[in-house]
Amino acid sequence: MVDWIKLLEKSPLDWLLDEANPSVRCFTLRDVLGMEEYDSQVKDAKREIPKSTVVQKILQKQNREGYWQEPSEPYHPKYKSSYWQIMTLSQLGIDKTDKRVGKACEYIFQFQLKEGGFSSHTQLTASKEYDWLLKKGKKLSPRDEFVQSIMFEHQYSCLTGNMVAALIRMGYANDQRVAKALEWLLEIQNSDGGWLCPYWRAHVRDKHGCFHGTICPLEAFSEVPNKNLTKKMKQTIERGAEFLLMHRLFKADHHNYKVINKSWLQLSFPWFYGYNILRGLDVLTKLGYIKDERLNDAVEILFQKRQKDGTWILENAPIGRMQTNIEAKGKPSKWITLIAMRVLKRLYSTDSNAHN
Repeated sequence: MVDWIKLLEKSPLDWLLDEANPSVRCFTLRDVLGMEEYDSQVKDAKREIPKSTVVQKILQKQNREGYWQEPSEPYHPKYKSSYWQIMTLSQLGIDKTDKRVGKACEYIFQFQLKEGGFSSHTQLTASKEYDWLLKKGKKLSPRDEFVQSIMFEHQYSCLTGNMVAALIRMGYANDQRVAKALEWLLEIQNSDGGWLCPYWRAHVRDKHGCFHGTICPLEAFSEVPNKNLTKKMKQTIERGAEFLLMHRLFKADHHNYKVINKSWLQLSFPWFYGYNILRGLDVLTKLGYIKDERLNDAVEILFQKRQKDGTWILENAPIGRMQTNIEAKGKPSKWITLIAMRVLKRLYSTDSNAHN
């Protein structure tokens, strides 16, 4: 058993609690030091988040109508349009009590489809792609016609999971539109416990769950307040968690448990559609999976990546592609360190609640 107190003593807490980064300070107070939301220090830190440099840079680029970049393109350009800003801002700890954030959230609800999922395409982009095929003299197969008819109705498990997680963090936990999206995620879970994106041509014949498509819905369910979790949701969570655990979070359950994708070992922030072992550990431990030995391989790698001063390095991020960079790649990261510390606290603190 790892001594959590010794880990805490070696951790760079003063660095994480620096008032210059109120987002990290807020989450450190709450998730590492165990303070409640109503604690004056937590409230003070949260109050400063909208004023932080990173948040201000993102919000300064927001259109008055509530969107970023193009009004009919919530997904493109990647990392810069509306969906991505909502994901990022929610991870930085800002919520809809800020009017600009509330306007942004309400704007993107128009891209939620009747089934409940969020779409990465609009009818406009679908029509452009269809017209391009015609101009090129392409003969459309029945499948092409079908794809054209639903192009703007693509609902992705990864995108929907990310948006639901973000919206709940931003104060929409009891919103019926979020409930509808969660219900859609329940209905489309794959038979192996993961999730797929069968609407995407490259994966239309896939049978095996996708790690990217799975971590995002699981994160969404991890954000659902306990009082709102239904029996069906709990069963879905169990199946989704088992999908990751049976793979030791990053290994093939066959083929002698070889590493599936080496990039999954790189620690990244912020989190979008991508998967890595830290995100897997954070979501699973938040859901209460702290006693399962199948976490051990990922935890061992996490310990190996810890620097002598107790920090962790930002190993991967879409630097230069977002509205603003959050941290420097290849340098000690407050965000990676914070997330790693809260994972380890859940795993080794005596007051942690194990999944039943």
